[in-house]
Amino acid sequence: MTRRPDSSYHRRMCVWQVLVLWFGLSFASTGQAVDPLLSLKIGEAETKLKVIETAMSNPEQSPAVELLGEFQEQGQFIRDIAETCIETNEGSISRSAQDLELLGEPVDTEDQLVKQKRNELNQSMLSNAQQLASCRLLMLRAQETADEVLRLRQQNLADRLLARRSTLFTNFRNVLLNPVQLFVGAVDFVVAESGVSALIANLPLVIGLLALAIGLIALTRKLLRHKIDEFAETSPSGYLEQVQVALAACVRRHAIALILSATLSLYYAYQLVSGTPLDFLGLLLFGLFLYVLANLVIRVLLNPCPPGQALTQLPEDIAQLLARRLALLTKLLLAGFLMYSAIRLHDFPDEITALLRNVYMFLLVLNLTWVAWLLRYYQGLSNTHGLRFLIILALLLCLGADWLGYSNLASFILVGISGSMLAWALAVFLMRLWSDFIDSLDEGRHGWERSLRKRLGVKEDEFLPGSIWFRFTFALVLWSAFAVAVLRIWGLPNTMLLQLRDLITDGFTIGAVQIVPVKLVLALLFFGMMLSVIGWIKGRMDKSWLKRSRMERGSKEAMISLTGYLAVAIALLVGLSIAGVELANVALIAGALSVGIGFGLQNIVNNFISGVILLFERPVKTGDWIVVGGTEGFVKKISIRSTQIQTFDRSDVIVPNSELISSQVTNWMFRDHIGRVVVPVGVAYGSDVEKVRSILLDIAYQHPLVISDSPVLPKPNVLFRTFGDSSLDFEIRCFIGEIDSRLSVISEMNFSIDKAFRDAGIEIPFPQRDVHMIEPKTDGEQGQERPANAL
Repeated sequence: MTRRPDSSYHRRMCVWQVLVLWFGLSFASTGQAVDPLLSLKIGEAETKLKVIETAMSNPEQSPAVELLGEFQEQGQFIRDIAETCIETNEGSISRSAQDLELLGEPVDTEDQLVKQKRNELNQSMLSNAQQLASCRLLMLRAQETADEVLRLRQQNLADRLLARRSTLFTNFRNVLLNPVQLFVGAVDFVVAESGVSALIANLPLVIGLLALAIGLIALTRKLLRHKIDEFAETSPSGYLEQVQVALAACVRRHAIALILSATLSLYYAYQLVSGTPLDFLGLLLFGLFLYVLANLVIRVLLNPCPPGQALTQLPEDIAQLLARRLALLTKLLLAGFLMYSAIRLHDFPDEITALLRNVYMFLLVLNLTWVAWLLRYYQGLSNTHGLRFLIILALLLCLGADWLGYSNLASFILVGISGSMLAWALAVFLMRLWSDFIDSLDEGRHGWERSLRKRLGVKEDEFLPGSIWFRFTFALVLWSAFAVAVLRIWGLPNTMLLQLRDLITDGFTIGAVQIVPVKLVLALLFFGMMLSVIGWIKGRMDKSWLKRSRMERGSKEAMISLTGYLAVAIALLVGLSIAGVELANVALIAGALSVGIGFGLQNIVNNFISGVILLFERPVKTGDWIVVGGTEGFVKKISIRSTQIQTFDRSDVIVPNSELISSQVTNWMFRDHIGRVVVPVGVAYGSDVEKVRSILLDIAYQHPLVISDSPVLPKPNVLFRTFGDSSLDFEIRCFIGEIDSRLSVISEMNFSIDKAFRDAGIEIPFPQRDVHMIEPKTDGEQGQERPANAL
């Protein structure tokens, strides 16, 4: 009979259960109440939204364009705060509801602590629900305001682009009616804004700068001359080195114009920093410096100075033609820079500035069209006929819009096209430089690169581990930046750029998968770097860490290979974790793939398991001479799936690992490199067999690779095997220290046997046959047999 616990014990146990439940719910519900910091951010967002709504409440007066851009940025901030508030409160309400469900239905006899906790949870849910409703209303108001701001910005952009001024015909007619105003405006500009008087006032400083520039020119030309001579001695082959040669040669040739314009520009830059406004002469010198710099870049890339080589994938004549066209384009850009600078500094008549703008736009569009037409010879753009047609059509539309008076629309199209082409050229150049840098690492062109490859354990005929990931990651980042730059050039608002940035950094969801581009890039970089580090670890294990161990060579190779595979698996898992992939999802995917592995990937799994067995048991090792099936050769490489065998013809045969495990394999070098050589030879009947035996033994003992003094292995021996049809058959049997020299040893012994037998007069016979022919029978006669030589 069991004893019932008394009532006091029962009450104590109930109290403890209630306390444990209360503490658990207290910790579980931490953070469920309204966050005060979040409330402050919501209040800030509410204040900003009210300011925006007040500014936009007047339908008669629209805010300025700059203010609308600021409103868009603030609207994005408000929506982010509202979205955070909604997610936080929805999560808090969900957790509170779970806690209430854990407490169960309320009863009259429940403990006071449980009632108190139930009230706290209900109050928390109420507070969160109130704030959730406010945040949803805030999100709705912010979205409506953002739509209105976007509509106003689009309307302002359309009004600005479609604003019509005087046409080309009107401008030309106005200038013809009053041609004197052009001359008068030019004279007034020279007198008022030229800046010659300020230059004369600071003439001593200018002369000092010129003297400094002359010294820099002499020093630069001398240093570049030595640099060019060094490049000429090393015969550069890489793209980066060719760029350096071309740059050094062209800078040396254009050093005078480049350094003079740069020095004088520094003088005017100092004036600008000190608060003195720039005059036209200062702007002219800045424009000349940019002009010289642009021509230097064009010359380096398209028509390098000797001894520079061509750096583009264009025919030489096309590259020179394109260089001349771009040089003319830079002159036009310099003229346009000076023209617009003069218009900003001096108040010219509108008729003159409008006509100059029409003429300038015509020349600029003409040259850009020519450049776009020449790009058809570039290897990467040879098949993009549609793209070139669209560019040329857009340029012609730009010219037509300008002549019809839509100057803002023409400028927008022109800046978009030229900026996109320049961004593409820069991206191609950077991609070419990076590819050449990775190629140089893969090939080991320089001493430091060879040293790095040696430290990483990379062989001469192998690529740097992870180089393909470095190429892919850089290309992904570069062309993504190019796409963003093109969108920015074509007027993408800052708010959309911010949304794009958030999309890259915060990611997006496809189904149930969260993809974060920046994490993917970081994961690829990490994986590529880890592959290089793994190569270094394997090299150090092979040449340093395991060098003094007593492990066999095969065991060392097995440990190095397994360490490499394990490190790659770890790097892959860490990379997936960096990319934001849940390892639990990876396990689910692996479980789902197990069905496919069971049906369609049996051979792959079989070879994989066989490779693991080979690495552990080591029945064959790298460098072994094996025979498997009809393949005979040396084991060159053992991987996790297959084994590479190099035959004696130096052809590589890839053998699946499963064949090495399930089939019969002859390994001539399994335990050691010692093996037996059998050399058969026949002598004529009647030969002195003892003399034959003595000669053959002497030949075996005299060969340097034959083992004749081993206490374990038998000494060389000569066996009289059989009486053959045409000869007495003997065999030399002996062991050699290097079985991979078996064929050469047999060949050398055969040469020695032939020479020794000739000197001793011993004949090596060849098979002979006597042929007897029987004549056909005649009537009453029997067939008569006669020798064949009787015929």
